[in-house]
Amino acid sequence: MNTEEQAMLELARSWAPYGGARPGVILVQFGMSPAGFYANITRILHTNAAAWNMPIAERHRIGEIAARYSTQPASV
Repeated sequence: MNTEEQAMLELARSWAPYGGARPGVILVQFGMSPAGFYANITRILHTNAAAWNMPIAERHRIGEIAARYSTQPASV
């Protein structure tokens, strides 16, 4: 996992208890929309061995948040 992926996962982990990172935080830290951020989080959770060492409940919670953002329409 590269440095940016680690930072993304840490942000997702820290905001998971609150329903996910706020769009403004994601934009400032990573320069992307929540949909793009959570698409990356989903990829990291499914393809990175370091993420597999996270507690399963935490991975599941972050995965649920990511799925919710991927199904929301873009706000105007």
